[in-house]
Amino acid sequence: MDVKEDYRVIIDQSTSGTKLLLVSINEEGVPLIKKRIDKSHKQIYPKKGWVEHDPLEILENVKSLFNQLLDETVLQKEDVKSISLTNQRETIVVWDKNTGKPLHNAMVWQCNRSLDICKQLINRGKEAVVQKKTGLKIDTYFSAPKLSWLFQSFPAIRQNQNLAVGTIDSWLIWNLTNRKIFATDSSNASRTLLYNIHTESWDKELCELFDTPIESLPEVYSSDSQFGSFEGIPIVGVIADSQGALYGQGLTEKGDVKATLGTGCSVLMQIESDLDSGNETILKTIGWKINNKTSYALEGIIRSCTDTLNWMSNELGLFETVSEGSEKAFSISDSDGVYIVPAQLGLGAPFWEPEPNGAIVGLGRNSTKNHIIRAGFDTIVYQIKAVIDVMEVTSQIKVRKINVDGGAIKNNRLMQLLADVLQKNIVLNTKEEMSALGALNLAVKLKTKNEKLTIFYPITDKSEDYKQWFDVVTKYV
Repeated sequence: MDVKEDYRVIIDQSTSGTKLLLVSINEEGVPLIKKRIDKSHKQIYPKKGWVEHDPLEILENVKSLFNQLLDETVLQKEDVKSISLTNQRETIVVWDKNTGKPLHNAMVWQCNRSLDICKQLINRGKEAVVQKKTGLKIDTYFSAPKLSWLFQSFPAIRQNQNLAVGTIDSWLIWNLTNRKIFATDSSNASRTLLYNIHTESWDKELCELFDTPIESLPEVYSSDSQFGSFEGIPIVGVIADSQGALYGQGLTEKGDVKATLGTGCSVLMQIESDLDSGNETILKTIGWKINNKTSYALEGIIRSCTDTLNWMSNELGLFETVSEGSEKAFSISDSDGVYIVPAQLGLGAPFWEPEPNGAIVGLGRNSTKNHIIRAGFDTIVYQIKAVIDVMEVTSQIKVRKINVDGGAIKNNRLMQLLADVLQKNIVLNTKEEMSALGALNLAVKLKTKNEKLTIFYPITDKSEDYKQWFDVVTKYV
């Protein structure tokens, strides 16, 4: 490799693992991915519905990947001009600033251990004030209820005088900067239920509501700030992964929409300013803060996207690989009245049913395994339509096209189904690293190649199939 090139490193720390990208910026400002290395981490399930990660394992994976990158190239540390970071959002870590050790495993966004706490707060009438301040709902998905559970279960952690509480980015930054910088960015802070997205500050009332010491929380930087340095390399550009994908795709105009089809699915609509959404089933969040200007977005969270396919494969044994499942699903024209209520982890937007209680509905004597598999693929598309429909009403913007990214976009038949059900153009960005490139774009203003985009246009109208599924789900929940 030519060490004279403009080399940058991006850390992409996701729910399933960590990947490190080495990118070279050419003279035209176009990013060229030179190398990608990945390392998964263990998924820990202490009880049904509980999901944890080991923060030390994630930290060591990041460091080992960086050393591996240097070992496998001719680059020295001084040849790398910056490190950018994007990360899983609501997963929360608590640690002791004095010892540097985690006080508990990271509680992952998927974890529902705080269900009873959420119910109690909702029954006390607290959801309205929480949503007004944070743009979010009281839900197990977000960080603060998990913290309430932790501090109630382990009072000694709450009483620790050296307590630090932060999302994964804060944990990594603190360690990578040799414990000098304890900070997060606006996009990650806005996912905790502790951050007021209007005053752009940690909120005393919210912290008291969720029993979290406000002094234990990190400083909040703009997304394009410098967050200290690692091994002499400036850490510049930090953003939550879903917002990073929106920014990475250049969707910065009001009404731009993207959907990231991963384990779960985040549908984001750029709304630019801090407007009252007026709809409790759709969320509002900070997209990013750049040059001291904050950009906002509407969001629909889908808990089970491709995770439904993983469940059908791993737990039900309906197929070995997703590719095999796709062949079976699309070998038939429809599910013949078989529908899946994808509530294995509870339902997100726009239904908001937190209790894990999925179902397969409409089975008849003529139903086959393929009908069930097809229903699994259908439910990915149907959930996205349910979110888009609410977004259009809330924003009063008619969505013409949706930019999509994530692993599921490789399935052409699924993408065509998405176009046919939504009756909208589906624009594929075949680069899997959109969140990472969004983080890098905060450090270096990138230009993209004029690549020919793959667009799926509606061919037939399958929206009627969706209506039947929607009726089933609304009756079920």
